[in-house]
Amino acid sequence: MSTNEVLHKISLSGRNGIRRTEIKKEFQTTAIDDVVESLLKKGEVVMDKKGTAYYLWQADNYLQYLLMTDTKFRLLYDAVEETKRLVEDKIRQNTIPTPADSTKSPSDSIENATDIFASVPRTREEITIDNEMFKREFDLALRRYPSSSGWVLLSTIREEMGKRYNLGQEEFYALVENVTNKEYNTYELSSGGSEGITVRGLLHGFVRCI
Repeated sequence: MSTNEVLHKISLSGRNGIRRTEIKKEFQTTAIDDVVESLLKKGEVVMDKKGTAYYLWQADNYLQYLLMTDTKFRLLYDAVEETKRLVEDKIRQNTIPTPADSTKSPSDSIENATDIFASVPRTREEITIDNEMFKREFDLALRRYPSSSGWVLLSTIREEMGKRYNLGQEEFYALVENVTNKEYNTYELSSGGSEGITVRGLLHGFVRCI
């Protein structure tokens, strides 16, 4: 039994994770402790206690688990991601001084960078958004607007991202269709709403994380 098969089994458990004892039962002919230890050292899986049992998660799934169950962690993560996005946007606009600018002292650079962060615009930003960046912003929006059942109107996300990234309706839903088709185990669509994606002849205007 290969390490990849064990990793695949852990990945299939999604954000709920899988008991370590269950992995041991399924792979009885494998030195599972050694395999798990190797995966932990590589950072490909995470082990944590849930209740009285130890569970294993694929690294990305563990992040989703924390975002769903730990409010403090989610708020901190969102703040870090927002700061990261703002800095990346400013870098794209070539407004942050680089080390190559030898005419400025370190103190000048720090002062300028502070001014930049303070003046980051909250209005429309003329930047190009790729699939990876879209997914990150899409996930952040899903965590900001969910109802008690987790459903979010796609039109709500479109309005926000449309203003921020100058995305047209057609381009936005093309990106949504791409990310939801590519990661069908992560997102769930539901029919309804006044706009959205047409699936099997029905308009799907709601989305949530599974």
